[in-house]
Amino acid sequence: MQNQENGRIQSIVDLFFTEEIIKVDASCPFVLSSGAKAPIYLDHRRAFTSPKLRKLLVQAWADELEMKFKPLNIRPQNVVCVGTATAGIAPAMALAVHWDAPFLYVRQKPKGHGLQQMVEGAFDPGRPHLVVDDMLTTGQSLLKTVEILKQLDTRIVCATTVTSHGLRPAHRKFESLNLPCVSLLQTQQILSVAQDMGLISQADLRTVMSWIENLSTASDSID
Repeated sequence: MQNQENGRIQSIVDLFFTEEIIKVDASCPFVLSSGAKAPIYLDHRRAFTSPKLRKLLVQAWADELEMKFKPLNIRPQNVVCVGTATAGIAPAMALAVHWDAPFLYVRQKPKGHGLQQMVEGAFDPGRPHLVVDDMLTTGQSLLKTVEILKQLDTRIVCATTVTSHGLRPAHRKFESLNLPCVSLLQTQQILSVAQDMGLISQADLRTVMSWIENLSTASDSID
């Protein structure tokens, strides 16, 4: 079973690089939406446009989440998959389709026309809700969505992302809410596997991990 799981992770990591979902370039850092510069970039939107990679990701991700649901006696088909706008919409929809479960998404601010609502989709707050985003860095998008849903007395059982940089302050925020936050893959795990497969150099691995540690330390000081 462990060998099978390792093989699945290797297949995902291989596609991350061959389909250019993940790029590492220490010499020419990528500018993030925050304006910060990073030696690594993950294009999750591109991941969900690839049928082969999407299938692998969603199956592995669903298996991980189902283990969290089991002790709660929650059937995946009954879970409402809630996407953050806009990065979490495709991942949440992919999980919903996999489980034949309900889907909706939450805006970061009310729509300026029509019903001016925050929640888009058929909404039943009493059902178990899974809040979905693509990447966990600071967790702000997920936390904003959780806050909006809590104001509507929504039953939230878990937050989840495809990948996570593993920053300590982000995880502490979810712990303070007593809300599990599950990520399928950690950046360190992805890059360690990639280095073993010869997809990146050891020097690039060290550069990215140093950047993540520095980012985590800086976040610690302002958390």
